[in-house]
Amino acid sequence: MTQKTIAKFWIATQAELQDVLLHEHLVQRFEPTKDKQIVHEIVSELYCRYVPLCRMLDRCYDQTLQVQKREVIQGLAQAANQRMLELQQKVKQMELSEFTYIDGALRELHLIPEDVQPMRPCYFPLERSAEHGGLIAASSKILQPLTSSSSEELSSSSESEEEPPPDPRRPIVRRDRVKEKRIAALNLILAHEKARRARIMQLNFRLHPKLFYPKPREDAIQDFPYEFYHKPDQFMLIPVKRTVYNWDYYVKKKDVVAFPYYKPPGWVEQIVEPEPAKDIENPQPVVSEVEEKPEEEEEDSTEEKIEKMIRNRSARKIQRYWWKYQERKRLLRERYNRSVVLGMIDEMERGPNLNARIEQAEAERRKRKPEFDEAFLKAVEDEKTRILQQRGPWIMEDISDHIRAWFREFYDRAHAFDRYPEIWEGGTILVIKGETLTPEEYMEVQRKKALEKLKSAEQKKKEAEARKKAKELEKEKKKEAKEKLKEQRREEKELEKREGKTYDFKKPEFATNAYITIEESIARYEKDWYFIDELDSEEELPIMEWITLDKFAEVHQELRPIVDEVLRGERELLQKALCKDNKKKYKPAKPKKEKRKRKGKKGKKKKEAPDLTADRTIDSLYEELIEKNVIRTYKKRRIDDFIGDYNYAAYEKRNFLLEDPPAAMGEVRDIIKTWLFGMGSLGLPKPKSFCLLGPSGYGKTMLVEAVCNETDAVLFDLSVATVAPIPVAEIPLMMHMILKMARILQPTVICIDEAHKLFYKKIPPDEKSLDPTKLGKVLFKRLIKQIKKDEKILLVGTSSQPWTAKVGKFKKCFEKFLLIPKTDYGSTQLLWRHALSKKVGIGKDFDLSPLSLVTRGYAPAQILGCVNQTLGLRRRMRLARVPLTAHELLEHFLTKNPPEYPITDKEYLKFIKFYKKADKLAKQRAKMLKIREAEIAKQKAKEAKKKK
Repeated sequence: MTQKTIAKFWIATQAELQDVLLHEHLVQRFEPTKDKQIVHEIVSELYCRYVPLCRMLDRCYDQTLQVQKREVIQGLAQAANQRMLELQQKVKQMELSEFTYIDGALRELHLIPEDVQPMRPCYFPLERSAEHGGLIAASSKILQPLTSSSSEELSSSSESEEEPPPDPRRPIVRRDRVKEKRIAALNLILAHEKARRARIMQLNFRLHPKLFYPKPREDAIQDFPYEFYHKPDQFMLIPVKRTVYNWDYYVKKKDVVAFPYYKPPGWVEQIVEPEPAKDIENPQPVVSEVEEKPEEEEEDSTEEKIEKMIRNRSARKIQRYWWKYQERKRLLRERYNRSVVLGMIDEMERGPNLNARIEQAEAERRKRKPEFDEAFLKAVEDEKTRILQQRGPWIMEDISDHIRAWFREFYDRAHAFDRYPEIWEGGTILVIKGETLTPEEYMEVQRKKALEKLKSAEQKKKEAEARKKAKELEKEKKKEAKEKLKEQRREEKELEKREGKTYDFKKPEFATNAYITIEESIARYEKDWYFIDELDSEEELPIMEWITLDKFAEVHQELRPIVDEVLRGERELLQKALCKDNKKKYKPAKPKKEKRKRKGKKGKKKKEAPDLTADRTIDSLYEELIEKNVIRTYKKRRIDDFIGDYNYAAYEKRNFLLEDPPAAMGEVRDIIKTWLFGMGSLGLPKPKSFCLLGPSGYGKTMLVEAVCNETDAVLFDLSVATVAPIPVAEIPLMMHMILKMARILQPTVICIDEAHKLFYKKIPPDEKSLDPTKLGKVLFKRLIKQIKKDEKILLVGTSSQPWTAKVGKFKKCFEKFLLIPKTDYGSTQLLWRHALSKKVGIGKDFDLSPLSLVTRGYAPAQILGCVNQTLGLRRRMRLARVPLTAHELLEHFLTKNPPEYPITDKEYLKFIKFYKKADKLAKQRAKMLKIREAEIAKQKAKEAKKKK
């Protein structure tokens, strides 16, 4: 992509940004309302507008090479993404659920659900240093893959069929089956093509004997030598029906002319020249050419004619193919234009080749970013060096002249010199800002000091008591104001409970800091870049005027403390001379002490945890974690590989029918994507930890691998099987090592498979030897509590039996919980279609609707495993004769030993109960639904009484 294309796209992005800000201004003009449905529509519509804007800003940030403009776009992208997440969180708080539905806003804006799906940001993955990247790449081959404690996980069942182990008695020969199939297909096509041409030749000789057997000519080919050459390695065209040649096509003394399909070997086209006009009045004697020309000249003329004939034939062949090519192009052009007019083709739609070329161009442009960054840093350093060399002495002279003028002004008006500002206060910058005392203020201060010395002890005591009383009155007033504010908040909460919450769009609850940052950034950009033509700057060089101004200010700040130290001595000399003139005793100025900053909330400094591995290198720690199987590799998966559909009827059920519809599996993808936005280079919020809940085979391990792959994270495995060999006394050291390496190798993901085992209510007898709860006792204190919000470290847990754990400790360690929904009709149909589409021989007309209805509730791993096991190699070979039926797939579940059944409602209810206890929003929603049911019951009771 060219720079002009990116500039045009950035201009379009600015127009979209202005449109969104205009809509924000209109929203702030709305009157406060208590209608929750109206507020939900407003916020969801704002969210739908921000999603495409964030995509456009992400792409601009990804493709912009000019460093100064990229910095502006980065700030806008960060603020816009943060605003989008805030609006999404607001919708979740209003619906009291992680699963939100905004179909009303989509209908209003004429969008589809795919238009507001969160996409993988362009700033993924976060770049590491070359040293750490090389360390990870060097050890990637020796790492063990992540394993799930459940053998029915989706990640294991979606693989291809396992091959039998090789026989040690036979050498292993790797066959390129794709190449073999291609060669066999080409040989078959060649054999049939040769047979087709032979049949056409036979047909010509049989149907057109007159054309094939004309009058003989003298120069005809008499005997054409033909020999059969057999090559031992030549592929035999078998099985092919052989053509029987029962005629003599090497006909002697026959002139072969005008062959419609086939021309035999050795045939030469005869050129018939026009006879010259005969002169009747003066007849000339006819002399044969043979008698006039010798034999050598006749042979030469025949060869020339043959060459000319060959050239003419070649020219005609080229013209014929060129005309055919032009005609095909014309027909394709007409067909395309007709389809565009009829609306069958979108001219802006990208084809597969165009997509690939655009992605390649974007990747090549992205690789040039470090080159522009280095050039910008070099330009900054060179400019600073130039300013220091050429303008440094003049800057120091200007600073000293300004301070000396301050000395003179102060002496002329106050006949004294003010205290020289300390460096920690800001130095003589305070003089420029006007934050020092004026001569009049200085004289007033000196007068008050003189009067203070004349006061008696009783007067001083009374004034001290008065000041003390004034302070006490101020404290009482502050306490009263705080109590009034608390009382006001209490009244507002009681009013909200009675009448409902009032939503004011002008409050910071809606007009957040992210929105203000967007407004300020775009206003500053329009002011700074107003006179810069972005379309003409093809080289995308930095703007040196801004660099010069910044470096001037920086050099000025660096040189001012040096000048201050010199002029501080001058001030002392002037003060000494003034004291000598006034015949006063000179007292050197005492430096003012810097005020101590408050340390923490209660003035206590937080103690940093000691580094237990300070004497060890990063390589040794990394190798030790690999040896203990803590650092693992993972399969390259994507979050979009998690197959599932959306619940399209949930919006009406939740907002109009006041029901609580079940979520669908497709919504899990969007939720996890939004949780990962903070794992990139932009400073966006993210959870410290979350836990995936669901039955076995629902793809929890696959999602963990997808999270690692999307963020290019290093995976630390802290499952029970990994931690079991570590003694209890060494666990704190192990946690310290893991946290230290996780910070060094950011982004990192810490995975705990079957996390409920760390918080068992009662340890099963089979697992007592592993002591699974020893890690759960120190997990929060040693790991989760020490992870900072801005660190790219994420703790991910999975659980298939969460009800066996203590809810309090489990909830304390994981910030968010996500329950994977049961498979419904839409998700099951997508799973069957995905599984069957990989098998050759299954048509698209296979009826999946009844099969999807019957298999609702089956785990994705069960469905994919059913297809892989049912359609084995032998069964796929018989598909042409015996087509696949839905009954055959259902029989697989019933004929297994033991039979496979979907998860029952009673078993899944255990997950729902735990989810409502552990997740904050689910807990609040359950409470709200109980209140709503109680109100409906009361209303029905009143109506029943009235009827009686």
